[in-house]
Amino acid sequence: GGRLHVSGGMGGIFEFRKPELPSGKVDAGFSGAQRKAFFAGPTDAQAVYYIGADEHHPWLKIGGGMFTEKYNPEAYNLGEFLFRSGAYPTYTVTGGYALVNNAAATLQGFKSNLDLGAFQADIFFTTETSLSPLYDWSLAALAGYTFADGLVDIGAGVDFKRLVQVKPSRTAPRLAKNGYFTLNDRAYSGNSDYYSFQSDFYRAHGDSLRAEQWAADAQTVQNVINDSSAARPAFRYFSGAGTLLMGRACIDPKKILGSGIFGPEDLKLYGEVAVLGLKNYPVFFTKITQRMPVMVGFNLPGYGLLDLFAIQAEYMDSPWLNNTAQVGNGGFNIPAYPLADDSIASAHAYNDMARHDNFKWSILLKKKFPANITLSGQVADDHLRLTSSYYYYGPQFDHNEVTAAPSHWYWMTQLAWGI
Repeated sequence: GGRLHVSGGMGGIFEFRKPELPSGKVDAGFSGAQRKAFFAGPTDAQAVYYIGADEHHPWLKIGGGMFTEKYNPEAYNLGEFLFRSGAYPTYTVTGGYALVNNAAATLQGFKSNLDLGAFQADIFFTTETSLSPLYDWSLAALAGYTFADGLVDIGAGVDFKRLVQVKPSRTAPRLAKNGYFTLNDRAYSGNSDYYSFQSDFYRAHGDSLRAEQWAADAQTVQNVINDSSAARPAFRYFSGAGTLLMGRACIDPKKILGSGIFGPEDLKLYGEVAVLGLKNYPVFFTKITQRMPVMVGFNLPGYGLLDLFAIQAEYMDSPWLNNTAQVGNGGFNIPAYPLADDSIASAHAYNDMARHDNFKWSILLKKKFPANITLSGQVADDHLRLTSSYYYYGPQFDHNEVTAAPSHWYWMTQLAWGI
């Protein structure tokens, strides 16, 4: 009867994912100067049922499967935090296998959409398929409202991440390395590497006083771990579950000024803010403001030459690298911190790169030509992650963003044709 909509898609990526290096300087992990790869798989596989008198414009949609979700129309690259971020450890992502025109999240599970014209509401019950532990279920809700014929568009959302845990012992492992304790009114991580790495770093840099201080902390942690008496401080554990919040807004001044020479997307001013986890934890996640990414953007006039000229900026004052190595490799819900001899992440002080990666930016230009041909160009210092055969968890992306320093940026073009 035209109410059940079933869709599916397949896609593939062919790429050289490592640079060609001079003879004798090839990374020992790769047998050749280049490594090419091809990825193929489903891009969409869902069934949605339409409810309402008008089968083409239903007031309610209910469905499920594998689908993409984009709740912020103006988040062209940065933003979309609710489904592209995590709390513990704190991380955000952009792009994916396609780096341009790809700001949506791929979800698996169930969804519903209520469409009352100016008011929209969505509910999602989705399963985790990207980052371990896999298959935990999250419950999310979104709402949006448009005022004055599109002059102002606002929205908000909440995501109870990993609300239903398939195996709680995986979501919050009861291991010392994933734990913390309090001794003499001070909180310690149960992962002694956090202290010993810093001790070794400062000793190698000639700061013996600071090295001894961190070494003493490492020894304190080891003493507590080895203590089997009843007087040992109680361990508590970090969990990957958390509550994420999001708010967004967009103002389109053309609704007052008139369209004139401007295109549909020109002059829009927009932003998004999120809270990646309401709960604070000792040692690593002590301030909620350090888990609050903020995105702002503005679309410059294209004057008919461009359909979109979007400039976006993002700021998050996180003291840690945007990295998922600890949870991906060990299942520990703690941030990644550098090895003692990592001279890139710790150039002058331990983990100092994390203090210089708070600001991100992106510029996207787009022009559509006849015959449904679209040419796009993107220049950005965002959360770019590349595929790598080194990492086996999730969709095989590097656990650390490539653009981790202010001087790191990339450009990319995309030519697309659609029917």
